[in-house]
Amino acid sequence: MSKLLRILLIVIGLIVVVIVAGYFTIKAFLTPDTIQNIAEKAISESIHRPVEIGKVGLRIGLKVGITIDDIVLSNLQGFSPEPMMQIDRTTLNLKLLPLLRRQIVIAGIDLSGLKINVERNKKGKLNIPTIPSKKGKGTGWSLSLYSINISNGDIQYVDAKSKTEIQIKDIKQNIQFKGSKISFSGENTVYTLKGKNIPEMVIKTKNNAEYDTLKKNLYIKKVTALYEPIYLEASGTIEQMETINLSANLKIDDMSKLKSLIPTGSRPNRLSGALKTNFSVLGTLKKPRLDGRCELKNITIIPKGMIRGFEKIRGSLSFDQKAIRNIIIQGEIGNAKIDISGSITNLHDPILNIITKINGNLKDIESITDEMKDIKMKGPIFASMTVKGKMKSPSLFGEYSIRDAYINGIGLAKPITNLYIKGTIHGDAARIDKCSGQIGRSDFSFNGHLSNFKKPVIQINNKSKTIDLDELIPKSNKGKKEKGKPAPLTVQGRTQINTLTGLDMVFKNVNTNFTYENGIIDIRNCIADAFDGKVKFDFYYNANNPEPYSINTNMTSISSKKILKRFLKFENLEGKLTGVSNFDGNGLSQKEVISNLTASGNLTVKNGVFKNFEFLTKLLSWLGMKNYKTVKVNDFTVYFTINKGKVNVKDWALSSSVGNILSNGTIGLTGKVNLNVTTTLTKKYSDVVKNYHGEWIFPIDNKGRATIDIVVTGKLTNPKFSLDKNKIKKRIKGTIKNEFEKKQKEWEKKLKELLKGK
Repeated sequence: MSKLLRILLIVIGLIVVVIVAGYFTIKAFLTPDTIQNIAEKAISESIHRPVEIGKVGLRIGLKVGITIDDIVLSNLQGFSPEPMMQIDRTTLNLKLLPLLRRQIVIAGIDLSGLKINVERNKKGKLNIPTIPSKKGKGTGWSLSLYSINISNGDIQYVDAKSKTEIQIKDIKQNIQFKGSKISFSGENTVYTLKGKNIPEMVIKTKNNAEYDTLKKNLYIKKVTALYEPIYLEASGTIEQMETINLSANLKIDDMSKLKSLIPTGSRPNRLSGALKTNFSVLGTLKKPRLDGRCELKNITIIPKGMIRGFEKIRGSLSFDQKAIRNIIIQGEIGNAKIDISGSITNLHDPILNIITKINGNLKDIESITDEMKDIKMKGPIFASMTVKGKMKSPSLFGEYSIRDAYINGIGLAKPITNLYIKGTIHGDAARIDKCSGQIGRSDFSFNGHLSNFKKPVIQINNKSKTIDLDELIPKSNKGKKEKGKPAPLTVQGRTQINTLTGLDMVFKNVNTNFTYENGIIDIRNCIADAFDGKVKFDFYYNANNPEPYSINTNMTSISSKKILKRFLKFENLEGKLTGVSNFDGNGLSQKEVISNLTASGNLTVKNGVFKNFEFLTKLLSWLGMKNYKTVKVNDFTVYFTINKGKVNVKDWALSSSVGNILSNGTIGLTGKVNLNVTTTLTKKYSDVVKNYHGEWIFPIDNKGRATIDIVVTGKLTNPKFSLDKNKIKKRIKGTIKNEFEKKQKEWEKKLKELLKGK
């Protein structure tokens, strides 16, 4: 055996002897009682609170360590009964050489199965105990840490005040101490339970960083956070814990998974696409500066309350902590192209400077909302707008146009065709330079302006050659719901119409103020030529169910035959009619008029004639005047009310060629009559009655005129007549006087006042 080999064997032998001797020395020093005492003191003096510990043991191998099982730290009073901290196993790694000198120096700590329960109660107090910064003397142990390792760790945070719960699970963290530097590396999973303002979230994080305790510099090698589909990666430095130099990347590959993060009240119906952002954080912790760029790729968003929305959104923008700049974004609604550019500054109270261009077709915005799902549209549309000012109250500037458009389903009987609109927008109003089109054979051409974009109000001045109300007012189909809803806008102003037709009427030279609001047509102070005379009227019509309407008229010397034929199907009275009347009802069909119409009015007919009026002819025939089919009318004054299908007749005074007739009672719109008629005939016709009814007794005045009181029942076309004998007796006694002329003058005076008031 060579000399070198003998020396080597001697050295190995000495090492073995030292190891064996060291083992027995450590075993002799670290008795179970000593280990238990060291463990209890180390934990209780570090935390300064009572701690329960389980089994304590000694591990001797390549490393020497003290193992402590089941450490339990109780919670503070006023919090949950669950422990504040639990550790399944704690290993205190000891330095070897100090042990040989019977000194305990802890070089490393391994924590396995760490569970920490952090709470904040409703008063805002935390359950974390205060750990003293100094140890007492004579503890028998000291720290000289190289590392702390945490495996299988869990931390739970429950906030009773904000009703928030966060769990950090699967914690794997290594902390290394090398001179003045502390390095960190590890990973964990963060769970946020569903709360009032946040959904349930699972975030996986990784960290790799180093902190220099002398220079106070933090070096972030790599920090990542993953919440599907959001991925964030950051690196950089924070020098002297003041100056920041960080760079980061944020990627969202599937934006549909972000919907749950948006509050329910504003959550879009659909969200998809991708987003990528690169940014840096510079400056200081007190005044950080953000600078970055964002790219959008194939994003689709259908806002809440809309059926269709914005698609194929792409582009880019740059941003900092105060502004969003260099916005260049394109998108589509249907086939309509949208281009957006500009900037948004002062983000805490945003100021806009955005240019938007839209080039497409009205068809692209069909069925965009529930309210518009029954509206059909087509026609090229172009708009170029600049939006400036604060987001709370922005101002718009630009131009717009619609050409050769078609719109149907907005509450009109026929669609709008050949629609042409051109105008500008300035501030909070839109100017309509020209708007023209057709609705059936109706035409319109106007200019004006629009205000209140949220609830549009359009003020216009219109001129039309022809307007046909039958093409504007939809006909209701019994049992079928009308498709389309009235346009959600208000149009008001003044219009001039050469010819206005509809509802079996014709008006010429119409000049009126009007309002259209959500299907309601309201015409005020309308002046027109109609029924061979002048008519002033107000007209109210609601196209919404049950379609109420209101018509107030002021007529001067119009054709009584034409107007009575139109409204009462009565064409037996010719003459010039003047008067005031008001009509209210629901529905314009004959059945609806009979059941719903209410009305009142004062009318007078001058210099007319009754021709073949069966009721009057039969009345005169019953009195003895045969074949009187034509009766001249000097003056016919009427005050009427219509209620529940009946015309109330009160002192209707007819001055005719045969005498005076005063009527009271009711005439049903179906033709049923119940009247009290007093006739004061001329001497000529009084003599005829006396010769025909010699047995009748009735009063004769000093002019030879007979006054006859008659009761009329039956139908207007087939009346039944009888004498009112009681009334005749009273008249003979002088208790009833003929008040025909007095009543006639009263109604004429009232009518003049009403006409003057109009």
